Amino acid sequence: MNFQLEHLLIELELYLQKPEVRASRGELERLISDDFMEFAATGCCFGKAEVLARLPDERAPYIETSHFEVRELTDGLCQVLYRAKFKKANDNIISFSIRSSFWRGHQEVWQMVFHQGTPCKPF
Repeated sequence: MNFQLEHLLIELELYLQKPEVRASRGELERLISDDFMEFAATGCCFGKAEVLARLPDERAPYIETSHFEVRELTDGLCQVLYRAKFKKANDNIISFSIRSSFWRGHQEVWQMVFHQGTPCKPF
């Protein structure tokens, strides 16, 4: 695995978690593939249209991430794995999950094509 690519994909993952990015329809359009699909920790499944309709108006949660691992599955397709601790705004409930994102790249442009959050025990 190329260290530069690994670093780029972790940075993109963290960038998508920033409140100002989650609120930016333009940035979400740029970073999320048109054929994107997500299996949320809640058990819901949705695509890019639902993300664009929901995220910009949603109050961003506090997200703490750790234990990043990047796997190159094939040329131009990588998986980013990590642990996430979420706390919704104005809520004392903290949830823990194991996260997996697939990123597809062509030249210097990388987009997320799949994301899954699986609830887990606190870490």
